[in-house]
Amino acid sequence: MKLYIAEKPSLGKGIAEYLPGTKSKGSGYIQCGSDTMVTWCFGHIFEQEDPDFYTPDTVPVNPKGKKKWRFEELPIFPEQWQRRAKEDAKKQIKVIRDLLKKATVVVNAGDPDREGQLLVDEVLEELGWKGKTERIWLAALDEQSVKKALGNLKDNHDYRNLRDSAEARSRADWLMGMNLTRAFTVRNSGSGTVSVGRVQTPTLALVVARDEKIEKFQPKDYFVPRIHAGFWAAWELRENAPGVDGEGYLTDRKAADALMAKAQSEGKATVKDYSSTEKSQQAPLGFSLAELQKVCSARLGMSAQQVLDAAQALYEEHKATTYPRTDCRYLPEEQHGEAGRVLAGLAKLGHADLVKGADAKRKSAIWNTGKVTAHHAIIPTGAMQGSMSPVIAKVYEIIVRSYLAQFYSPYVYRATKVVLACAAEDWKATANVPVSAGWKAVYGMIDEEEDDAPQPIPTLQKGQSLPVQAVDVQAKQTKPPSRFTDGSLIEAMSNIHKFIEDEEAKKKLKETSGLGTEATRANTIETLLTRGFLERKGKQIISSQAGRALVHALPTELTDPVLTARWEDALAGVAEGRVSLADFEALQRKFVARMVETAKSMNLSIGEAQKPGGGQGSPGKGRVPPKAGPMCPSCKKATVALKMKSGGVFYKCEGCQSCWGTDKQDAKKLGQKWGQKS
Repeated sequence: MKLYIAEKPSLGKGIAEYLPGTKSKGSGYIQCGSDTMVTWCFGHIFEQEDPDFYTPDTVPVNPKGKKKWRFEELPIFPEQWQRRAKEDAKKQIKVIRDLLKKATVVVNAGDPDREGQLLVDEVLEELGWKGKTERIWLAALDEQSVKKALGNLKDNHDYRNLRDSAEARSRADWLMGMNLTRAFTVRNSGSGTVSVGRVQTPTLALVVARDEKIEKFQPKDYFVPRIHAGFWAAWELRENAPGVDGEGYLTDRKAADALMAKAQSEGKATVKDYSSTEKSQQAPLGFSLAELQKVCSARLGMSAQQVLDAAQALYEEHKATTYPRTDCRYLPEEQHGEAGRVLAGLAKLGHADLVKGADAKRKSAIWNTGKVTAHHAIIPTGAMQGSMSPVIAKVYEIIVRSYLAQFYSPYVYRATKVVLACAAEDWKATANVPVSAGWKAVYGMIDEEEDDAPQPIPTLQKGQSLPVQAVDVQAKQTKPPSRFTDGSLIEAMSNIHKFIEDEEAKKKLKETSGLGTEATRANTIETLLTRGFLERKGKQIISSQAGRALVHALPTELTDPVLTARWEDALAGVAEGRVSLADFEALQRKFVARMVETAKSMNLSIGEAQKPGGGQGSPGKGRVPPKAGPMCPSCKKATVALKMKSGGVFYKCEGCQSCWGTDKQDAKKLGQKWGQKS
């Protein structure tokens, strides 16, 4: 019997739909014919054991029965890594175990990425499967794509390196998160947990640096003199000109007025240089997940997680688009032959008018096999199942139009540039005038990056004299960088080299490194928001006071994105077989051990992050945050004053969870310690 094990129920049902034979649904599986079964996981159904599993039973416990966090047990390095079954998955694990007993061949049907590979492999490992295992690689879930994949099963062993890279990522996150969160929290005299993560900490540092740069920004007034000679031309700045500062801005209004007066007095301008040529622009490349998140954040105001959820639904539920967690914006040239079928499908789905203008034979720059990574760009399949919600429909529309644009001719425009000489100064004007809409017709000629309609510039001859009809000075002001949004933060995480000052590091990181992966970045942002280190303000993402305190308190090595980006490169090396899982883990352990030693010499004072929604550590709407109380005599952390139902006050240590009544003589002091009350 052949057994397909999918990553989740929707994926399992999508595979079963196109397998031959009569379908019969059971509890946690689908039988397809007499010799094929499809079952599924619910994401990871096994998880890493907690640190307490690896520490001695002699470790003291707190009032809640949990082992206390102490330096004596740090760093915690498992001699043998152990997984445990998730409580809510035990029923399904039994289903899979029973089916494995009858199987002769197993097919790993995890998502087509490193996490999907490990997710099913770890089930087979934990349940002791030693038989033949194959792999199905599903780039899309429409009928044609699934049937094609079913006919092209691979040996699962070919993906061993991919599985190891996911395992390496999981262990690295555990080693850093569990050990360093404990180490720095133990050294924290405040009430907060010092949460440290391999990707989340440098991501938080990016936002903190941007926010502080904005708040320290001092706007600068500067001026742009212009002359009108049938069109407006702006003064060409000279570094040694009077009134120009060291940053290249004309900041002296009197100098600007003097330039304007000289030009007005001159009364005429001579054409020093003139060019006017037709230029073309190809359609933008297809969508990686990061690019889709950036565009949907800007156009629709969606969060990174909302875009990922919508793209995942389009892939899994609606079978309408290809696999979403991709970092690639290209398509394999071998796939170009399917363009006619996809376009015909889109015509039936309501895009007939746009499909009429498309040329299925056209090959844009998107078709480049050499630049395709593990997954190609996100594109429509030409199919559709079910009814989409309005939000998902908008994301789908953006993906469809991006694909259709590839089959339209280039956008053509006339680029005109003129330099005028007047009063011994140069004055420049430019204009880009549309000639042929090309692919922009798919978007209704909307270009969000362009300003208003360009001013017309007539055909001119070099040496031609033009009368100066008017002069003016535009008063402007420098602007601070923009606050991060979901889209721009995802883009920053994907292109971390843009935020590095070290030129050598910038070269090495360019286009190869990032913080996290396409599959994890949205979750990283949501985790920081949930923990109260980041906050939303409309579309903006800003750092909280707790987030800033955390970044400033931690060693630079933990907040520096360069190191994390290079760890991500090393994980790619594991996936490619250049770095072994053991070597990667050894480097992580060495780094963690050094950071634990660093923590021992530090003294931190970080308060509890205020989490959204009024959860623990958050005042919430209408709630008053607890006041700080006296120092806990046991762990030297600040207590908080809390109210009892009776209206009285008691003190609680947020570190060891011990509680005290108030002193009878002085209510601001600790009184008698309560037993095991928490």
